[in-house]
Amino acid sequence: MSMSKYVTLSSSVPIYNKLLDHIENLLNEEDEKYCKILNIRNAIQKGYEKLKSYYSKTDDSYAYTIATSNFFIFFIFNIQFIILIIFF
Repeated sequence: MSMSKYVTLSSSVPIYNKLLDHIENLLNEEDEKYCKILNIRNAIQKGYEKLKSYYSKTDDSYAYTIATSNFFIFFIFNIQFIILIIFF
């Protein structure tokens, strides 16, 4: 994770994964972390569904792939370098 005090794009998907895993444990009757209180479990289920809806949006966007791709960063750096050489 970067030294920023804000969540960066490259760390957002792993955070979603951790949250979803934890919530799945709370909803899984066979897990030791299972929430036995029905009203709380219903609220957890709604939160889980909302997180899943946001998480699924990462499939519709190239932003995460581009932001975390070493090849893309390498490509952009080289293009900028070539432009500097040609035009300056």
